[in-house]
Amino acid sequence: MKPEELSNYIKKIRELEYNLQVEDRLLVKLDGKCLISKAGTELYKLGTEDFSEVTDEYMTEAEILMSLKNYEALMLSAPKYCKACIKAGTQVTAVLDDFAQIVGHRAPILDRDAHKIASSLRKDSAVLVNTKGELLHAYAITVGRNPYEAVVAMTVLEKSAEIVLKASAIGGAKELGFFIVNTNRRKYLNKYSRAERRIADEKK
Repeated sequence: MKPEELSNYIKKIRELEYNLQVEDRLLVKLDGKCLISKAGTELYKLGTEDFSEVTDEYMTEAEILMSLKNYEALMLSAPKYCKACIKAGTQVTAVLDDFAQIVGHRAPILDRDAHKIASSLRKDSAVLVNTKGELLHAYAITVGRNPYEAVVAMTVLEKSAEIVLKASAIGGAKELGFFIVNTNRRKYLNKYSRAERRIADEKK
């Protein structure tokens, strides 16, 4: 991804109703390097100048992103319901069409192991990370073919986590069938998202 492309995606990210928390980060591949957004940067204020080289604290996540050839961005966040799912030991599954399309079958709970996380993200674009006493708190990771897609995936993940948790009190949410998830995911991946089409048009 080039700086001008990042700038265009940032414009679309600003339109989303999702506010970065203090510890949230957005990692991107830019000119062959992995950069990370500054601490506490709010999405509606995000600019290309708010990205810098990854620090030691986030080298695991940088390693994960750089190992995924089909993705250009990685979102780190710790929203309320994702954290609650981690605490309860409950993975987030496909109970919404949006989740099936943008994430896939599930967001499993994994240890902070670069190899295991990268392996899971090659199948589904989200994971919940249980840090088990490490400096970073429990958090979620989503990836995207561009920064906009990674952030959208996080919003969908949190919405699905809320449904899964609340439904557990009344017997659990009904998961979408394996075939339905595969079909929705494949259709989504085989075409440009609306944001990607707009970016492509702007580059002409």
